Amino acid sequence: MGRRHQRDTSPVIALADCNNFYVSCERVFQPSLEERPVIVLSNNDGCAVARSNEAKALGISMGAPYFQIRRTCENHGVIVFSSNYELYGDMSRRVTSVMARFAPGIEVYSIDESFLDLRAFADPLARAHEMRRIVRRWTGIPISIGLGQTKTLAKLANRLAKKGSGCVAVDADDHLALAGVEVEDVWGVGRRLGIRLRRVGVKTALDLALAPASTIRSVGGVTLERTHRELGGLRCFELEQSPRPRKNICSSRSFGRPVTTLEDLEEALANYVVTAARRMRGEASLAHGIQVFLTTNRFREDLPQYRNSRSLSFDESTADPMRLVSVAKRLLRAIYRPGYAYKKVGVLLLDLTPACERQMTFFEHSAKAVRRQSLVDAVEEVAAGYGHSGAFLAAQGIQPDWVMRRNRRTPRYTTCWSDLPVAE
Repeated sequence: MGRRHQRDTSPVIALADCNNFYVSCERVFQPSLEERPVIVLSNNDGCAVARSNEAKALGISMGAPYFQIRRTCENHGVIVFSSNYELYGDMSRRVTSVMARFAPGIEVYSIDESFLDLRAFADPLARAHEMRRIVRRWTGIPISIGLGQTKTLAKLANRLAKKGSGCVAVDADDHLALAGVEVEDVWGVGRRLGIRLRRVGVKTALDLALAPASTIRSVGGVTLERTHRELGGLRCFELEQSPRPRKNICSSRSFGRPVTTLEDLEEALANYVVTAARRMRGEASLAHGIQVFLTTNRFREDLPQYRNSRSLSFDESTADPMRLVSVAKRLLRAIYRPGYAYKKVGVLLLDLTPACERQMTFFEHSAKAVRRQSLVDAVEEVAAGYGHSGAFLAAQGIQPDWVMRRNRRTPRYTTCWSDLPVAE
């Protein structure tokens, strides 16, 4: 089988997943919300993106538009919050730092999920129980942990853990556990691929694990075959402790109100470009190209619709936010059309490469280039120390009124001095 596919008979990979993460973050600072129905809404308070178990029991589904469930929320006393991304991001970092104490290797898979390497421990399940207890005690966030020989089995075990004791280990030979999971719920399958699998008689995770490899390959190719192997205990996906550098970075948000003027669009775009440039600089990367896109609200059938995008490749890669903003505004002017109510504008930085691999130019160290770089570094240093409002480009505006709605957002308890909880 080679080094790529290895069989291990012990559950050495764990997937730790925060339960109803956004809701749990709100409950940490408002204990009175325990055992009450709570939901958290998406950008512009559009739809439900997190639900407590009590809210799920009321029939509120993931992604349900708020205007459709408003009556249900009012009738059953559901507590509704806007997304507080600053708080959730900081709480995620705290949970991850605690979990990192319990394993020599950790892969942060998403804001509320992490894979851990527990192969060094004689009793991984006991280790998982202890980690779950300490995370809850130190951060207030409840987590569920699934253990398996592979990532796919660990993900499946985590699904069962949420319905049971909070920590579950699943072996490749545990046919009872595999038979209890629908094929659509297997990591990497999903609804569309699940429909195709059911046509050939594969209905559960057990059916997928026992099906002939040739059948699986004909349905979903090599990617699905790897999932098939992982369910059988053959490790195809290793832990990625060092995140791979991104090839593209996107920054965009829906507006809090319809935007019609080019000036407001340019202001919003400048903010998104600076945000994307900061992420890129944080990864020590440079962009070889840029794309700007613009769209109206496709759900407003009573209004005229328009969407467009424009791209440009740079002669030399860059991470200069001032240059990126200038180019982005030029592209926006090329695609802007008056007479439309725009819902979203955004930027995509393309073909990112490590800064250390950049091709040098003849005028690299001219006096003008050095002064420009010194200015960019100074602005970034001030912004890092005093917040984004401490130093910013004039193109970003001062008091924008197009920002997304978050009328129900709670204080940023852990990231803003003025929002710190006060003990009375």
